Amino acid sequence: MKNPFIYLLVLTTSFVFAQSNSSTISFKDGTTKQFDKISFEYNIEDYIIGVKTKTDDNDKKTYTLNDVVSVRRNGVNFNTKQYKKNTYLFEDVIIGTLSLYRSGEHYFLDNEEYSLREIPKVVIDEKTLNRFEYSTLTLFVNKCKEAQELAYNKNQSISISALKEIVETYNTCSLSDDTQFADNIITLANAPDEFIEIAINAGYSFLNSDFDDLSPGVSNSYGTPIIGVQVYMNTNMLNKRLGFVASVDYSLPKKFNSTSNNVFLNTKTAYLSAMIGTRYTFNNVNKTFSPYIGFNGGFLFNSSSVTAQRNIVGSPIFDFDTTNELNYNFCVGTYIYFGKQKLDFNILYQPEIDLGLEYTENLSSQISFYTVTGFQLKVSYIF
Repeated sequence: MKNPFIYLLVLTTSFVFAQSNSSTISFKDGTTKQFDKISFEYNIEDYIIGVKTKTDDNDKKTYTLNDVVSVRRNGVNFNTKQYKKNTYLFEDVIIGTLSLYRSGEHYFLDNEEYSLREIPKVVIDEKTLNRFEYSTLTLFVNKCKEAQELAYNKNQSISISALKEIVETYNTCSLSDDTQFADNIITLANAPDEFIEIAINAGYSFLNSDFDDLSPGVSNSYGTPIIGVQVYMNTNMLNKRLGFVASVDYSLPKKFNSTSNNVFLNTKTAYLSAMIGTRYTFNNVNKTFSPYIGFNGGFLFNSSSVTAQRNIVGSPIFDFDTTNELNYNFCVGTYIYFGKQKLDFNILYQPEIDLGLEYTENLSSQISFYTVTGFQLKVSYIF
């Protein structure tokens, strides 16, 4: 008795599955036809402009959208709509108070207030990126603060998944009669247009000094505290993301001695760095942290002492004068907000730099160098 029921169950399941995955077209004359296979025809701009069909007996046909009302393919609904005096076929991505549609690689928003509009994708150097512009989206969601917050926080990287999340947030929102603004927008709008901040710095440098030119294979890896001051020049450029920084930092002296290679090498390294840099701040991440990336350029004033003498009786002592050098470095960090207080946590990478050494006495002279590379951790308290 079980076999007939199992057979009936298989037939029923197969029928339901086939129905749910059937491809059908509804025409303007009120008729509906089912097809074995449906594909789409696209124009040069990648909008859907036609429907190609294939039946079980391999009968192929192409329908223009003048004859079509809707299409259902693989459980997904498509409807014809007018856009800029042309008729295209649109996939129903999200249907609600605010609806999201797609035609080819083009995405559209639609509601009662603004009707159907395409959301442009970001274009940089004539290359279209797979993320959407912020301005059109925020126009549609301006009656829901939660959606505005979400859109603003992702305004530099509104991907397809982020776009869907924003639309779904809007459709579950208690809509306001008035325009809503994200808190970050209000904060930026109320902030001074351009202003200067001053900070004191404290941190620690991790450096590696290579004295290979004076004594082959000799190097010194060490850490030393740093102190300094910093001036921030905040601007309105790039939506208040681009700013400039002037800093002066002093690394405390550190001694190092070596007797390798029969060379007595005595050093005490100390540096004063005077730099001007630029920073790009991602000020839309959250209310507490605003990460940034930066580049600095300026001078490294070398107040080190370096003395070298070969381990041979009567060998001269070379007491080198150090030279100041042009310098650059890279940094990443974040501003951290504690109420009205603000800290700047910074990690700086110092690429390898050659620091010159000069010795001159009477008619003899010697020119050498040593190299420095490393990184530093620094915290600035901003007034």
